[in-house]
Amino acid sequence: MSAQELTFAEVARIRNLAPSTEWAIKAVNAFSKASTAEQTEVRIAKPATARELLEELISRQPAGRGGGAGSAATGVITTVIQGGPDTSMEYIRRVLVKPYPLGVTTNNVGGGGVPMSAPAAAAAAAVKAATAVKAAACSGLLAEPLDAKLPVLGALVQGALLGDSRLGEYVTVETGDGLAAWAHKLRLTTTAALSGMHLFISDKLGGSKTMTTVKMALLVDATLSLALENLGLYTSMDRAAADESYGAAEQQLRPDFLLWVGNALLFKGEEHASDMQSAIAGLWAKMATPWIPALLPDASMPCMFAYAAAGNSVKFFAITSSGGGGSVRMTTISEHLDIGTPFGRIQVVHHILKILQVLVAYAPHVPSILMPLGGVRKEVGPLGNVLRSVTLFPEFVRKSVDLSQQDGSTMDYQGLADMYRALGGVRCPNLVRLHCRGGSSGGGSGGGIHLQPDGKTVVLYLEPVGLPLQRAPPSEADLRRAVRDVLAGVAALHAAGFVHRDIKWQNVIRLPAAAAFTTAASQQPADTYVLIDLEHAAPADFPLDCGQPPPYQLPTWPAAHLLDPATGRYTRQSDLCMLAAALMSYLPFSLSDSGCDLRQRLVTRQLLSAEAALQHEWLLQE
Repeated sequence: MSAQELTFAEVARIRNLAPSTEWAIKAVNAFSKASTAEQTEVRIAKPATARELLEELISRQPAGRGGGAGSAATGVITTVIQGGPDTSMEYIRRVLVKPYPLGVTTNNVGGGGVPMSAPAAAAAAAVKAATAVKAAACSGLLAEPLDAKLPVLGALVQGALLGDSRLGEYVTVETGDGLAAWAHKLRLTTTAALSGMHLFISDKLGGSKTMTTVKMALLVDATLSLALENLGLYTSMDRAAADESYGAAEQQLRPDFLLWVGNALLFKGEEHASDMQSAIAGLWAKMATPWIPALLPDASMPCMFAYAAAGNSVKFFAITSSGGGGSVRMTTISEHLDIGTPFGRIQVVHHILKILQVLVAYAPHVPSILMPLGGVRKEVGPLGNVLRSVTLFPEFVRKSVDLSQQDGSTMDYQGLADMYRALGGVRCPNLVRLHCRGGSSGGGSGGGIHLQPDGKTVVLYLEPVGLPLQRAPPSEADLRRAVRDVLAGVAALHAAGFVHRDIKWQNVIRLPAAAAFTTAASQQPADTYVLIDLEHAAPADFPLDCGQPPPYQLPTWPAAHLLDPATGRYTRQSDLCMLAAALMSYLPFSLSDSGCDLRQRLVTRQLLSAEAALQHEWLLQE
């Protein structure tokens, strides 16, 4: 690859990765001299990894500015990057991505001149915003122009501009003296899209899915990353990159591209090698709602934007809710776009910015969502190793745990598998269970648990899916229901011969009445609480003295005396004592005398079992 070709193809992405102008120039020069394999590795890597790879390439270059092919590009790059203070963010924010006019305010949104309370106004505004997003998506949104044309470097795309007059509808080389004149990053990004950066990717990728992904990433990810950089939105973006820890079945359930705004999945993409119909089918099948409807039954569902890509063909869609139960309707909102042409590529950039306008306008109305659908949350150790990760799917949670790094564990993988197998026949609605998945081993007849090839990381597929808690419910009635449900889960666990050892609010989830009913966890129109996180569980007759320091004592144990005073063992009554200390203390309200009596009886070991505790008068009240 020549340095001039590199300027067309790669400088926008490298500049976005650069901590400084000097680094950007060094990176461009080093990249231009790298092998085809090394260049491809940088192109398909995520930003953090790509920067590390470029650092390695820079370190291998001779000292000094040097010459040769790389330095030939320096003049062009320096002119673009050092031309003045970059105004791309201001130009994008004030001109290109002004919020789409959804017509939503929180003042008197109820109409009729009747003032609304702040919570009611906010709720009504959210409903109106969700409805407006659906209307905008289906009313020719992408056919509307941006408030200004996209600036490009005319000298680098002159041939394309002369070859297709339609490009003049979207781009301009006339930047004037305003913000566009100094929008260097934006001009580089749009110029790279227009000039066809993907044409320089190794032919070895051919007509593969990877090739489609690389081409779309250089259009979609580059545009969004630049636009979102300073918009002040809580957003995250991810790709379902090949990961050996994920099985084929899981990869078939998670979209290839995902963008969340405030933890709502509002834009996704599906990328296939050549079959457009299979890509469209993937949009239907993979996470077709912004969140799990049953977990937010009162929230109005906005539309989700999506694209399907196959080879050089791209098409955009709007996915809207259709009735209850999470059913959806998908509407085509663009023509087939050919990203093998400059016009098709710049249309993709334009459409992404139009969609972003709507997302910016809707962002203030996104409901509170604790865990993003399709999102991966990781707990990373001091050396960068992943200790545990959680991914939310519509019907289950995928959890991976490095058992070798877990404090206080008493069971290895086989012990955990045996425990879940024993619990498989219980089906207690208040206790976490394996989600039956064919092909997995160790979880009984339905699978749901397996050990990674590293021999230390266990992967679990768990249900039900609920809302994580961090603290006690706000009222005594809700606390009573939660304690009753958790005790029912503890009773089932104890009956199977195990103790939990880590009961706390963070290990309890709440299923709203709608979710509880659909999962058969309850036949009553009330929330259901479920005890989760069994990785620290142990056999009830675990013989070791846990009164000694770790590894068997958990650092999260409350100050209350949990262990058997005679043997130092953690027993079934220890679970009851922990439940009282962790769930019935430090409440945001004064507990009634009856509730205090139950708490005292649990802490002082006067109740011998969870079944006995469930018969206490406080829990029998409605």
